[in-house]
Parts: sequence; C-alpha cells; structure tokens
Amino acid sequence: MDPQAANNINPPSLTLNLSMEAFSSIIETAGYGVGYWASAMRSVKSDVQWEGLPGHFYDKACHFTEDETGNQFLVTPEMLAKAAVDLASNGKLNHYYTSAIQDLVCTGETSMVGSDIADALVQQACFGEVVYG
Repeated sequence: MDPQAANNINPPSLTLNLSMEAFSSIIETAGYGVGYWASAMRSVKSDVQWEGLPGHFYDKACHFTEDETGNQFLVTPEMLAKAAVDLASNGKLNHYYTSAIQDLVCTGETSMVGSDIADALVQQACFGEVVYG
C-alpha cells in the first residue's frame, strides 16, 4: 500500500446507543456530582424539582440549571451519548476518566461511571466541553 494512501484512511467512527436504563443511571449518578455548579436538576418525565438527593427515573431528558448564570440546559439520551463518544475520543481528560468513558462507549455498561465521571459527561452535553472541575 502506498504510504500516502495509508495516511488517508479514516478510522471507524465511534457510536453509542445509550439505553434508557443507562441514561437514567448516569443522570441519577450525576446528581451526586454536579451540585458545585448546578443549582437544580429537573426530570422531563416527572417535572419534579430536585433539591438535594436524586431519585427520579430520568427516561426522557433532564434539565440542569447552572448556578452561576441561571441558564438551563436540556440533556437527552442522544446528547449524553454524543458527549460520551466525544470524551472517549478527544483525549482531553485524564486516564481514569477516559478509561471509564471508553468502557461505557464500548460496552454500554455504566458500572465504572461514578459521580465525577457522570458530572463530566453532563458538562460535555451541556457546554460542549468540561468547564468545571
């Protein structure tokens, strides 16, 4: 193969089909990690305001309110999946975060996603980057 042609080969793109159960798990876990930048979480399903501990089943989407600006951000399963793929492939986070997010993207399994990683995923979905923390 021509070495120049080898440089033009694009690697397969990553995708994640995030189940509703996985979405709910990540959003609920994020509730324990986003409190330093988000003043509120609101489930689109139940429209119940969260003030302290998560505990709702987030099956459609979740609104996050940024404490500093009061801006609200809607996070859907598709947005969270895109955030995971972006973070798994961009190499901007440390190995601990990247490894757990890559595992999520490759397996769909959320067991390695703790509150700190869920927080990073939500920030990526909200802001297009990890802004806080």
